[in-house]
Amino acid sequence: MLDSLGGIPCTACRYCTDGCPMKISIPDLFGCYNDKKIFNDWNSDYYYGVHTKTSGKASTCIGCQQCEHICPQHLPIIKYLKEVAETFE
Repeated sequence: MLDSLGGIPCTACRYCTDGCPMKISIPDLFGCYNDKKIFNDWNSDYYYGVHTKTSGKASTCIGCQQCEHICPQHLPIIKYLKEVAETFE
């Protein structure tokens, strides 16, 4: 459903975050992206800043693919992180 609305269909299981060498809070950043794209939520810019204050920004992704290998949804996380970076950074 989310992908049909232009969002990222992440279930926020957080499996991807443990192995991320850049400490990117991937599900939180995807949530900000979905809020902005689907609901035009102006707060999403603020919350993107909150989530990246102590962890990596979407643009800090080094493309190691650890997140994609463990994702039970088989999402193209690296591609989505690039879209998030373009939207917020």
